[in-house]
Amino acid sequence: MKLKRALTQKLAKKMHNFLFLGKIVTERIVDNEKQTLLYYEDEDYIRFYVECLSPIPQKLKVSFSTQEVLFVGTTANKNNESKIKPLIKNKKKDEIIAGLKKIFDTKLVMFRLEYANEVITVDIVDFYDGKRDTTYSLLPVIELRGEGKREEVENRLIKGSLPIHLPKYYNDFDQPEFVYYDNRLYGNLFLKSMMNDISYLEKQNQVTYQEYEVEELNNSFIHSNHLIYFIPEKHWEELKKNYKKECKELIYTQDYQEKQTFPIEWTIDQSENAFIERFYQNCLQQGLLYEKKDIINFHICCKFQALTILGGVSGTGKSQLARIYGETLGLEFSKELLFVPITPSYREHYDLLGYLNPSTGIYIDSETGLTKLLIEAEQFPHRMYMVIFDEMNLSQIEHWFSKFLSILEMPIEKRVITLFHDHNVVINQFYKPKVKIGNNIIFVGTVNFDETSSEFSLRLLDRVNIISLRSTSFVNYYERMKQENIYESVPQVYINAELYNDWTNYTSSSLELTKDELSFFDEFNNVIEQSLSERIISPRMIKDLSNYLVNIPNLPSHNQFERKEAIDLFVKQRVLTKVRGLLANLEELIGTGENNEQEGILISLMQSNLGRKVSDFEHSIHELKKKRKQLEIDGYVN
Repeated sequence: MKLKRALTQKLAKKMHNFLFLGKIVTERIVDNEKQTLLYYEDEDYIRFYVECLSPIPQKLKVSFSTQEVLFVGTTANKNNESKIKPLIKNKKKDEIIAGLKKIFDTKLVMFRLEYANEVITVDIVDFYDGKRDTTYSLLPVIELRGEGKREEVENRLIKGSLPIHLPKYYNDFDQPEFVYYDNRLYGNLFLKSMMNDISYLEKQNQVTYQEYEVEELNNSFIHSNHLIYFIPEKHWEELKKNYKKECKELIYTQDYQEKQTFPIEWTIDQSENAFIERFYQNCLQQGLLYEKKDIINFHICCKFQALTILGGVSGTGKSQLARIYGETLGLEFSKELLFVPITPSYREHYDLLGYLNPSTGIYIDSETGLTKLLIEAEQFPHRMYMVIFDEMNLSQIEHWFSKFLSILEMPIEKRVITLFHDHNVVINQFYKPKVKIGNNIIFVGTVNFDETSSEFSLRLLDRVNIISLRSTSFVNYYERMKQENIYESVPQVYINAELYNDWTNYTSSSLELTKDELSFFDEFNNVIEQSLSERIISPRMIKDLSNYLVNIPNLPSHNQFERKEAIDLFVKQRVLTKVRGLLANLEELIGTGENNEQEGILISLMQSNLGRKVSDFEHSIHELKKKRKQLEIDGYVN
């Protein structure tokens, strides 16, 4: 199906996870003439058409070019070929279409949708027996993450303090009329969608339930891994009628620790402290559990640093953390909050910003949408904007981001990026030769540390903080999440650029550092220089450390971010990233020996009297020991 308009990047990315039930239509009558809808489109591939019998999200429907919804499919899709091939086994080619018609006319098909070049096509999941002359409603099943019983699910439905998860039911669909878990139907729901698309908070707290055996569901209805059921219209009406007669009010089934109500003053409080608490709560509600110090550290870096990078292995929640930060600021995804997935093909800044075709005078914008956001941010300097470069080291960062690296470290009045020369004529005059990058834009990148990514240059490492998110054990995560006070709701408070910049301080010198701190970094450079023949702590880094320290927020005593810990984290994420190389160069610095018996010079310096005056360097020493282990295994560390 050709769409009348392109899907949003977010919808296009997740649409393949949606499940639908339909029937393959092999022929239809058009203007009193029979039209065949099952045929060879060329010598090799069969084309077919599917009519959807289950709900389609309205966000998707509005892009359809016709009210008659028939999705096209083809065996050029290797998955479709593998599903259809067993049906035509041992048949001659001239018998295949007739044979498939007989089968398709009696079967239902579960399918997904694929999207490319503004065209939607069918991706078959499986075939089923069932009624082809009716529509189907969806019954999603709750998945309880970690250990838990029905009591845990019901207490979540009662209080709405923790989310329920519907892994096969995305929030693009209408709110479900019922959900199911452990032989019970739950209704009278008012579910508020969370930001991760499959998590919901119950907001009405008047849930009812009815006993309903899972065997009856499994034997009567089509399902996908017992996580979503497709129920025919007649059965659905009977289910609703019976539910109305037999349902009971859901009450507490176990002792429940009352969650605190969200502090009312936070609904209007625009202080930095209140923002940090809202940010932390939004992370908890979406299943991200980080130390609050890591949350504060990320916030500090975003305030003063031109680019902040979140690093780690895949699956640690880097992109989600960055997105939640922007949404806590009140930014709307795909509008003021721009998500840019980086691909290995990125080579020049044109891949980000687009280019002017001098022969036509038309500015060809990049699909990233970054240029439009930069222009809009210049037009509305009172608004905040945020750009997330996802998996930015899939391509060499210094190639496609080089223009930004140079410009973003300039004084704010000189931060101007050139799209094309002034003398060029441009027809689409929305685009202008030069765009000013103000202090109302936050740039964040995420990187994976694996074999698919590119190594960072020293030029980049000298300019950015790379924050490695600390993970916890699964057991600790489960225990901590049970103990955390997760509020029923987090109020949305919009933070404008003026307020955000009021939280930010800048210093142009190293005067924020004490004499002991400066002496420590001098000694650090001296030690490094003896092994690597270079001083890795540059004046720029000392200036950035000063800015880091002056931007530590004034928090309550129980959340206070101590200066010594701040210096430790800065050394880990800014200085030690440049300690890399071969065993021969780093052996003395990092230490060697089985079981980490021999301490390196850097750890000895951190544990010296001078080092102890500056920080305990807990995080930095742990990072050096990791590097030492990698050095012993690989003979090289980065």
